[in-house]
Amino acid sequence: MSVRRIVFSFDGSETSLKALPWAIRFAKESGAATVLLSVFEPLAQYPIGKAANLLQFEMSAKQYLEDLQNEAKEAFLKEGLTIETVLLDGNPADEIISYAAANPIDLILCGTRGLGEIGSLLLGSVAHKLVTYSQVPVLVIK
Repeated sequence: MSVRRIVFSFDGSETSLKALPWAIRFAKESGAATVLLSVFEPLAQYPIGKAANLLQFEMSAKQYLEDLQNEAKEAFLKEGLTIETVLLDGNPADEIISYAAANPIDLILCGTRGLGEIGSLLLGSVAHKLVTYSQVPVLVIK
């Protein structure tokens, strides 16, 4: 089976930054087109009240994620690779699974834990959900 198109799940966390060189190497060696997919999880879904600055904070956090995406994209471009960036809103695992199911994706590549990590878990909840529920193969980078 050849891998022609991969999704690199990227949230700027330590483990997604560790996975970045692996994603670049995998894209180079396989010749696969890469989609750098980030998912912004809106805070409004949490019961933290309607703080006046919540929307402003969310906009800043989303812009920060876009900036991190651009830095990761630059790493691909420096290696002579092309990469598409996609930024979605919602639950990260659900959005990644839905994106991979709706597009011609052969592989999802992700780090073990993201920004919502709980130190005692071997796999973060997003990586665990991807491995458990995705119909697309998942490569988890430690």
